[in-house]
Amino acid sequence: MVPLSTADQEQDALTHIWVHLSSDLQIRVVGLLAQLALNMVVARPQNQSQREEACHADPAAHPQNPS
Repeated sequence: MVPLSTADQEQDALTHIWVHLSSDLQIRVVGLLAQLALNMVVARPQNQSQREEACHADPAAHPQNPS
């Protein structure tokens, strides 16, 4: 039998805890994580957002002027 890595052990522990939470608490946790993600996006500096968008932009989506 292969021993579990630390990451696997942590994942198993979290899964064990999650399944024992009531559905109301699970919903609350998901809502709090969503709020945290939204706050991180809102708090991110504007120029950082624009740089990341430029890196992910498809150059074919912006045709060049042939003249």
